[in-house]
Amino acid sequence: MRPILLRPKSRGALTLRSKDPREAPLVDVGYLTHHDDVATLVEGIKLTLALGNTSALREDIGAKFFSKPLPECASERVGSDAYWSCYVRHMSSTFYHMGGTCKMGPKSDPMAVVDHRLRVFGVSGLRVVDGSVMPFVISGNTNAPIIMIAEKAADMIKQQWA
Repeated sequence: MRPILLRPKSRGALTLRSKDPREAPLVDVGYLTHHDDVATLVEGIKLTLALGNTSALREDIGAKFFSKPLPECASERVGSDAYWSCYVRHMSSTFYHMGGTCKMGPKSDPMAVVDHRLRVFGVSGLRVVDGSVMPFVISGNTNAPIIMIAEKAADMIKQQWA
């Protein structure tokens, strides 16, 4: 068992490095930059430990937790919220289902990049058709929603060129 964030509040940024399209953009993933994300994972760890200590898991199944203290968190009391916060910051990983780098929204939204028809604001003839148009990460696998976005985009493009 391990806790995961279905709705992270942390936000990163994707910024153009220069006007040269051959230069890679600057990517700041922003993992765990919002306090609530760390706090949610700490609570998730505590719940996981409590579940693991139930007789059904501990005695019937023989569940055991990795209990070696993390050296990077040696300055904190093992098991404290401060320790688990440190632990989260050192041991968390991602599922790489990011979204929102080309957020869909109204032109009045300063963070929006594309309109409801996936057209890039200020660039004629360009659309973005992938998971980056989703304003927020969804609570499940991104595969089906991205297929839906592509299907809808195909319909809109065919309609435009009919």
